[in-house]
Amino acid sequence: MKNTDPKNRTNARSGPGRGLWVRAWAASAVSVAFGCAYFFVRQHFKDGIWRFDLTLVDKSLGVAALFLVTLSMALTGIVHFSKRSGRLLAARKYYGLVGFWTGLAHGVVNHVLLPAAGLHVEAGAEDPLAEAAGLAALALFALMAVASNAGAAASLGPGRWRRFLSYAGYAGLVLAAGHAALLKWASWTKYFRTFGSVLPSLSLPAVLFAAAAVLLRLAVWISRGRK
Repeated sequence: MKNTDPKNRTNARSGPGRGLWVRAWAASAVSVAFGCAYFFVRQHFKDGIWRFDLTLVDKSLGVAALFLVTLSMALTGIVHFSKRSGRLLAARKYYGLVGFWTGLAHGVVNHVLLPAAGLHVEAGAEDPLAEAAGLAALALFALMAVASNAGAAASLGPGRWRRFLSYAGYAGLVLAAGHAALLKWASWTKYFRTFGSVLPSLSLPAVLFAAAAVLLRLAVWISRGRK
């Protein structure tokens, strides 16, 4: 039966889901702001200049998107091994969706706004493998976003729906991390050879976090298989 009570509909809209949306978008905003500040300071150590432009926002959006999607995936393992409340699992959807939209914004800035402003895109962005990995990851996350609703769950069946989201999510995460690695590998190796910029690219800890999330998920599968 449909809920026709306006008061009840208002309460539903302002329930736990709304709070999770707020937290996820707040995490995105804080991540992008932190990334902008980090890249701004790192640029000074690396190139000796203080300059803020859209390229720093572009980098920050990319790192924030990877962080949010990774956090969404990592929550499964965190809840499993920490025995914390299963309510954390509900947050996976919101961090994942906001991560997708943040990643989509990164793509728009990188491919549309930066060229329109006459600014150079990230070094190595023309690498066809990096480009393909990034687009494939975004396509998988888009499919997950479309399927993240009760209608899709009912159509596919709960088991098949969960498996689709899990496999697509981790495949997308690996592709997104690969996209970042292909773009920044030269920067990472140069940093470890010279430590010239003092601070590493923020993409490095983001990719390490993604790798840890994949390993954590493998540990969950092993743990469940032994029971």
